[in-house]
Formats: sequence, C-alpha cells, structure tokens
Amino acid sequence: MSVPSSFNLKHKIIYDNNVLEFQIIRTQRRRKTNEILIEYGNVSVRTSTSTSLKEIESLVSKKAKWIFQKIKEQDNPDAVIKVPNYQNNSTLPYLGKNYRLRIIGYNSNLLSFSNNEFIIYTNRKNVKRIYEQWLFGMGYPIITPLIVKYSKLLNVSPKKILLKKLKSRWGSATYRNIINLNIHLLKAPVNVIEYVVLHELSHLIERNHSKRFWKIVSDNMNDYKSKIRWLKVNGSYIV
Repeated sequence: MSVPSSFNLKHKIIYDNNVLEFQIIRTQRRRKTNEILIEYGNVSVRTSTSTSLKEIESLVSKKAKWIFQKIKEQDNPDAVIKVPNYQNNSTLPYLGKNYRLRIIGYNSNLLSFSNNEFIIYTNRKNVKRIYEQWLFGMGYPIITPLIVKYSKLLNVSPKKILLKKLKSRWGSATYRNIINLNIHLLKAPVNVIEYVVLHELSHLIERNHSKRFWKIVSDNMNDYKSKIRWLKVNGSYIV
C-alpha cells in the first residue's frame, strides 16, 4: 500500500508527569531535519515518511520542556518576558527585556553582557548557574539606590537587605526589619523592582495589607497597580 504525500497521526508521550500530545505530519519530500510546530496549544512534528516513530518520540521527549514553555507563552500573549531555555541563540531576560544569548564552548565560566547580548563562555549545563550568579552580582548596585530613595521618603531604616532565590514571593519584611527580595526581580523592569522595594519598606510602617498600607504605597507611587499587573502577567516567566 502506497503512503500518501502527507497524513496526520496523533501520538502522545509523558513528560514530568504531564501528557504531551502531538500530531505527526509526514511528507514524501526529502527533509534533512524534523520540524516542531506549535500553534494555539497544538503540537505537530513535520517529518519525512522514512522517519521512525521511535525517532520522532525521542525528538519530542528531548524538546518537551521547550514545547511546554512555548505553549505557556502562547496561552499568555500579553507576556513580555520569554521563558529562557538556556540554549545558544535563545534569549535571557534582564531588567524587563529579552537579550540574545550566545554560548561559546569554553571552560572559563565567564559571562559578558554588552551590545545588547549575553555571551557566556562555558558548556551548556553551566549556563543557568552562571547567569544567576551574574544576577546576584548585579542585584545590590541596582537595588541599593532604590532602598535609599524610599527609606528616606518613608522615614524607615531597614536593618539589612538580602537578595534570595525565592519561588513563591517577590519579597518580605521581617519583624526584625530585614528586607528580603527575590533575585528574579532583576529580570523585571526597574520600575517594577521599585514597586516591590516600596511595598516591602511600607511593611516597616504597616505590617498588614490594610487600607493604611495601600495608602502609603499609592501616596509614593500612584501607578503601582500597573506594576502589580506586570508581575501577574510575567511573574511565572521569570521565576
């Protein structure tokens, strides 16, 4: 029986306890590479008739994390930040923008940021770690002036400022007047970072999210709600 020039078959794999369905689109045209297409949450693999199912499933498994990231991005078209996959010629977020990433296979483990691009001299498995270390190095020079500015405006004196890698919150203010801030905020625009700084410093005056608390925030940043919206739209992409 002859194989038609193109036909569609539905398949699925399990990745990280999630079902990933995909469609196989085969063509008799010679193809040197297989192509993964994602549109409106639907995943398809365009390939030749000679490619085995095992090869296709292996490809989808290897690209599963990237596929789920792309589906997530398409589900939220208002998002500004792209989810990083730490691959060469992809992007990394910094201060609200996406910058091109170039990976140069060298063991120096160095990061350069210039001319609107990241260049990381390392092997693929170390890219995320080096990038996050760089964020920690950039954090205090960016955040400290904001702490000084709003501490003066609010007449408060935080005991200590700590940058941490947090998963579930952007910051916190302890009863010992220590301010904790999420290092992932360095991926957000400066005015969004500014809002989180103001928010946490305001807790040194009013511990609860009372009317008084929000008045303190609004008196010092009248457009703070737009910063909250940015975090709601982009937050899951930067942590």
